[in-house]
Amino acid sequence: MLAAGLVLAIFATLFVSARGWSDDGTDLSPAAAELEPRWSILNPYHDVDWEADRQYKANFHTHTTKSDGIMNPHAVVDAYHQLGYDVLSITDHDEVTYPWTAFSRLEPSALSSARMLTVAHIMPRSLRFEDRDPSRLGMIAIQGNELSMHHHLGSFYSDHGRTTTVESSLQAIMAADGLAMLFHPGRYNRPIAWYVDLYRQNEHLIGLEVYNQGDRYPRDRRIWDSILSATMPDRPVWGYSNDDAHQRSHIGRNWNVLVLPELSASWVRRGMETGLSYFVYAPDGHSGPAAPMIHAIEVDESNGVIELAGSGYEVVQWISAGGVVSLGDTLRLDEHHELGPYVRAKLHGRGQTVAGTQPFGIRRR
Repeated sequence: MLAAGLVLAIFATLFVSARGWSDDGTDLSPAAAELEPRWSILNPYHDVDWEADRQYKANFHTHTTKSDGIMNPHAVVDAYHQLGYDVLSITDHDEVTYPWTAFSRLEPSALSSARMLTVAHIMPRSLRFEDRDPSRLGMIAIQGNELSMHHHLGSFYSDHGRTTTVESSLQAIMAADGLAMLFHPGRYNRPIAWYVDLYRQNEHLIGLEVYNQGDRYPRDRRIWDSILSATMPDRPVWGYSNDDAHQRSHIGRNWNVLVLPELSASWVRRGMETGLSYFVYAPDGHSGPAAPMIHAIEVDESNGVIELAGSGYEVVQWISAGGVVSLGDTLRLDEHHELGPYVRAKLHGRGQTVAGTQPFGIRRR
């Protein structure tokens, strides 16, 4: 009986091996191996339902007469509302111009008052602020300000957090359960290692501006790519395009498109945290050529393919490690050997308009 059992066990082992199955049921056949994903892809849009979810226009950096802008808070809100923006954060320098329903209780900054009364010859009554109700406007208002005693830093969902160093400001924002974003990095000469350490140590530091007030600092994107080359695929850094508006001519050239199931405060915050957005730059604003739009992104991890569908663009560039690695709607990772730990898509439209995706983290298995 023992010999017979041994023969049966050997036969069963040979049978399983011949079929390509291990003794624990794992398929070891060549065909099964081909089905295993060759790439691990961090897809920020994984949970987006491109057919059902809606796209909402947002700006996270603008100024008023509460700091150094020349438009009153309610005039800034009205201007963005007229252009169809759904989400807005007023980020006056070291001032929290919030809530919108209490604008009338605020006073203009001494700088704005002096400028408007002596230079622009504006009458004092024009410096009176009016309240605005975001719910009646169908908008989401985000509490924010621009901390300006160091590398400028957007602070959201928190009070000042104002200190003399970025590191201590970030600690204050975290203590208030806020979010942060680095503004116009191209203005500064910080080493890339400084940025990398900052992002690795601060989960609530969600991203940085890659377009600011049109495209004042093209280095913004070079810095972004350098950061991504060091932090990805494990630590994404989301890219944003913001007006940094100080006057009416600045409004409407830069925006972000949040792709969300609904327009609500909780979903806007989640979208900021997890990269449920793409960014847009339109040099001529809303009066110029329409900017590209993204309608769908599909990721096939098994075959290492990222495919994009959109409108209003003439060419799609795929960028990795700071350089263009491919052109076209579809990127096949196996066809490229020069890839860094991420890729991102940049859609070029008419009139030098641009739309850009968030980065996809990639790792060959």
